Amino acid sequence: MKMLYLLCKQKRTTSKNQLMSKVLTKQVQNKISRYFLKLENHLTKPESRCVREMSTGILKSGTVLVNKIATGICDTISLSQTTKRFRNHYNKKGFFIKLFRGHMNSVKGRVQHGDYILFDGSDIQKRYSKMMEGLDYVKDGDKSTFGLGYWLMDVVHFSKDQEMTPLLNKLYSFDHGAKSENMEIMEAIEEVDSIIDKDVTKIFDRGMDRPICRDFIVAGEGNFILRLKKTTKLIHKGKETAVNKISRKIPLFMELVATKAGKNKKHKITFSCGAVKVKYKTRGKEYELWLVVTKRVNGGYCWMLTRSPKENIVDVIKEAFTAYGFRWKIEEYHRHIKSCYNLEDIQVKTFDGLQSMLAILTITMGIIYSSLSSLHTRLLLESGIKTLNKEKMYELCNFIYYKISAIIKILLADMTPKAFLPSPQISRSDGQLSLALIYES
Repeated sequence: MKMLYLLCKQKRTTSKNQLMSKVLTKQVQNKISRYFLKLENHLTKPESRCVREMSTGILKSGTVLVNKIATGICDTISLSQTTKRFRNHYNKKGFFIKLFRGHMNSVKGRVQHGDYILFDGSDIQKRYSKMMEGLDYVKDGDKSTFGLGYWLMDVVHFSKDQEMTPLLNKLYSFDHGAKSENMEIMEAIEEVDSIIDKDVTKIFDRGMDRPICRDFIVAGEGNFILRLKKTTKLIHKGKETAVNKISRKIPLFMELVATKAGKNKKHKITFSCGAVKVKYKTRGKEYELWLVVTKRVNGGYCWMLTRSPKENIVDVIKEAFTAYGFRWKIEEYHRHIKSCYNLEDIQVKTFDGLQSMLAILTITMGIIYSSLSSLHTRLLLESGIKTLNKEKMYELCNFIYYKISAIIKILLADMTPKAFLPSPQISRSDGQLSLALIYES
C-alpha cells in the first residue's frame, strides 16, 4: 500500500509539473510574440521573419552556428535553402545597425529616469580562423595574451531593480575600417543617446579613462560615473593634482559593504569611502564634478569621477558605489554568451554578416534577460526542470541567466517560429450583411 501511495503521489507530481510546464510555455510564447510585434515596426516583413526564425533557432539550439540554427527551426524547405535565405539578409550591408536601432526602440520603454547604462569593451578570440574577413590581433581578456579575433563594444541597461537589458554589442576591427577605440566608444554613446532620451547615468570603466574619451564624456550632457586611473589629474583647491594625491587628503568617513557571490557561499567585502567636489577643464570650460574615493579594507583605492543628480555627499557616494557594482554583471554577460551560446565558434566569412549575427544574438539575449524577466522566478520554481542545485533562496538572486537559458531551450524544443507570430485580431464584423428589419404587428 505504501508503494502504491508513493507511485500515485509521484504520478500526480509529474502531471502537475507537465501542466505547469505547458502553462509556462504558453506564457513564454506570448512574451516573445509581443517583443517581435514591436520589432516588426522597424523592419520589413522578410527581415522580421528572418530575425524571428534565427532568434528562435538560437534559443532552441543554444548556438550561433547558422546550420544548427536552421535545423532548430524545423522549416519545411531544405536546410541549404533555409541557410541561403538567412544569408541573404544577414550579409546585407548596414543590416546590423538597422537591427540595433529597432531593438533599442523596442525596449526603450523599459528605460526609466534614473536608470543606468553601462559601456564596456570585450573581445572574441578566433585563433584557428584564417579566412574570416577583418580578423585583427586582439588581447584576450581572460588570458592576457594576443591572438586573432575581434574587438567588442557592449552596452547594457540596468534598472534600479538590477534588471538588465543588452542594448548594443558592436563588433569592430582595425583591419576593417575602425579608426580607433576612442571613436568606437564615442559612436556607441551617440548611438544610444539618439534613441534613449531618458535622464540616465552612464557608467564607464577605467579603460575608457583617456583624454579624448574623458573630454567627450565630461563635455556631454547627462550624468555619468567614470572610473579613473591614479595618474589622471583634476583641479582641486585651484591646482591640477593627480587623483591618487587628492585621495590622501579626503577623509574616508563612510563604510559600505559589497557582497561577492562565490560558487558555494557569499563573501562580504568592506570599503571605506569619501568624496570631494573637484573641477575638470576641457575645451576652455570648467565643469564641477564629484570625485568619489573608495578603499578596500587591506586593499587598494578606486577613484570615480561622477556628475550626479544628488546633492548630498552621502547620497553621491552611495549611488556611485552601487552603480559601479553593476559592472561584474556585464562580465558575467560576456561569459554567458561565450559559454552557453558558443559565441567564439561563430563561422561567418563576411564582416557584415558577423555584425548582423551578433545583433541577432543581442536581440535573443534581450528576450531572455528583459522580455521574460517577469517569468524568471516561476520558470526556476515551477517549470519542472531542475536547475536549482541546493534549493536555497540565494540561487534565485544570483546571476540566474545560465539556468533560464537551459529552461527556455527545453520548453521551446517542440515549437516552431510560426508559434511566435502575433495572434490575429478577430474582427467584430463576420463579413455578413446586417439588415435592420422592422416588424409590424
